[in-house]
Amino acid sequence: MNVLEDIVKACSKEIKEEETNIKQIILTLLSAWTNNPQNTRILAPSGEGKTYLVTKLAELFPQENITILAKATPQSFKYTFCSKKVIENGTGNYQDYDIALKPLEEQLKKTIDRETKKEIEKQIQELKDSVYDLVDFTNKIIVLVDSQSFELFDSIKATLSHDQENLKSFSVNKSKSGTILGQKFVIRGFPAVIYCSAKDEQKRDTTDEINTRFNTISLNTSPKKYRKMLELEAIHSSLPDSIYQEEVISEKEVEELKEKIKQIINYVKDFGKCCNPYGLGIQKLFRDDAGFRTRQFKILNNNIIIHTLANAKFRPKIIHDEIKTPITTRLDIEEACKLTKEPREIQPYKIKFFNDYIRCAILETGKEKHLIDVDFKCLTATELADYITKKGRTADRQKLQESFLKPLVEHGFLDEFQDPDNRTRNIYTLAQGFLNNEASLESTLIDTSMLNTSCLDSFVKKFIEQRYNSESLKILDENDQEITPKELLELLHKIDAQTPKITHKMGSIEASTSIDNFCDVS
Repeated sequence: MNVLEDIVKACSKEIKEEETNIKQIILTLLSAWTNNPQNTRILAPSGEGKTYLVTKLAELFPQENITILAKATPQSFKYTFCSKKVIENGTGNYQDYDIALKPLEEQLKKTIDRETKKEIEKQIQELKDSVYDLVDFTNKIIVLVDSQSFELFDSIKATLSHDQENLKSFSVNKSKSGTILGQKFVIRGFPAVIYCSAKDEQKRDTTDEINTRFNTISLNTSPKKYRKMLELEAIHSSLPDSIYQEEVISEKEVEELKEKIKQIINYVKDFGKCCNPYGLGIQKLFRDDAGFRTRQFKILNNNIIIHTLANAKFRPKIIHDEIKTPITTRLDIEEACKLTKEPREIQPYKIKFFNDYIRCAILETGKEKHLIDVDFKCLTATELADYITKKGRTADRQKLQESFLKPLVEHGFLDEFQDPDNRTRNIYTLAQGFLNNEASLESTLIDTSMLNTSCLDSFVKKFIEQRYNSESLKILDENDQEITPKELLELLHKIDAQTPKITHKMGSIEASTSIDNFCDVS
């Protein structure tokens, strides 16, 4: 029922304790072969393995489709992916420049009449004046393995938004002689973008330009993961490659993984879309408090579509207008919702740091002070930094205040007061809700436990049944045997009942604890 699980299991032999993120990155990479590729950001500090995770998985995909960049300037994409020159032949239609020019050049060679020659030369010049450099992102994957300037994302936000299939752009450059030269571009299609960042751009991203265009994920940080990473490194450095392959993963297994991924890519290209009987039910659970919710819904739908297409072999299907389309099941919905997180104004690693250090420090070593007619346990920023240092991490007081304490106060995790015993400094105490409980975050975009299965019945009745009765549509089960709408509903309800449901709360937070060396590991 879930071919992706086999791939994740094999990849986990070298990428430890990151099963969920392995699956998300694979779905993002596969999305490059759809009309609506995904943008995924991995936000984690240096050394946590984000680059290793992405590059290791990218090796399994066709390399001609992948570009891995460390740093990119705001205009570099235009030149990196510039493939050929084209001319606009009607609105939105573009023709190869050389193909358009060649007949005129051949005609010019054969023409003797001076006036006719002038007319042809004029047409050639008009072609040259209207030429565009084509930047083709179709089926392309861009991996940014390091933090980038905010100006880069500002320059490509229209491409990241997937607003127009063909987007025109104009750049002005200066030649070596100092002459100002104009260059016209047409940007076709959209790439799947994976951004590995150790820098939280939130302070500059005041209008959520990045936050709403990316599905942001964090890496698991646990002693269990680190121990497994150390063990893998020990095995890798201690054994010849031939024995390493026997113990961990062989070249044959890697080649088999590549073949499986090629098969999935073919499924994605052949089918393109899915039939999701839960779609209307899901949208009712989505918040309607802001315009960016539509972008979030697209991200979720993208994960649902790719998960369905990746497992198309095991899904029921419809055939309409001679096109076969896989049907999404509850399993696809649940898996996609596990992966698609609600972007938060405060990043998960800060909540993780709050739980692991700041909350513990105040509860364990906080000094009782009388504030607002109540006694609170409080600590200064210096005292908090000293506690964190004793726990094995070097904490700079100023960076601690700016990067953790201030946002935690702003978002209601901490309360800040002027110290009654020393008015030149402030003290920090836990907000009431976190005295007895650790902080947790709302994780997924919707609570699928609230997804009523009646949406299946209404979907089949509204969109499938009538077309089936008029014989314009056929229904196939997972074995490609023809079935009726009633049998399809029985199948979908059976799968639904067998699939574990998820709620929208995370029981624990497995996010990164430090960005930009705010608190450096000593």
